[in-house]
Amino acid sequence: MAATAAQVTSVALRLTAERGLSGFTVEEVCEQVDISRRTFFNYFASKDDAVLGITARKDEDALTDQFLARGDSAGTGLSPTLLDDLAELAVQRWERADITAESIRDVLAAFEREPRLLTRFVEKMQLDEQSDVELVEQREGLAPGDLRAAAAVQVIRALISAGVREFLTLTNSDSFAEILARRLAAARELFAPNLERKS
Repeated sequence: MAATAAQVTSVALRLTAERGLSGFTVEEVCEQVDISRRTFFNYFASKDDAVLGITARKDEDALTDQFLARGDSAGTGLSPTLLDDLAELAVQRWERADITAESIRDVLAAFEREPRLLTRFVEKMQLDEQSDVELVEQREGLAPGDLRAAAAVQVIRALISAGVREFLTLTNSDSFAEILARRLAAARELFAPNLERKS
């Protein structure tokens, strides 16, 4: 199911980048992906949502269940693997969405052709961030509004953002997972207390 949704988004993005939203129909997307119109609307509420990959159904249950299972919902302290697990969740989402340098360029071209999509995308990112914060709160047994949950999500999102820019460079030959792992290791070194430092 996730693979079909990713295919639909990929085709819708490419067509938007080439022709704009009004330059193609849902039927054309369905034909290229070899699905019915009904199947399209099982996944996406609108053509805009298809372009942005905003699915009508939640296909992430297995990923979030795995993330939650690694936590400390008893509230006895933050899991030592929290940042690693958030990074792994990001990589799994990336791979599930089948993101490539070409698809990111299509996203940027679609935004250029249809600026209103950018506003919708920013709104989606904000909702996704809040959803991830709540996921961390649930996993770690934290009270709603505990800033540690937001900080963990925001750190990983900052590393993702920088990682995407690196991924898009012409000289890059590394996977997104490798890039994110390097950046997370650097952040961990930065945040870890320097035990050799004398006060």
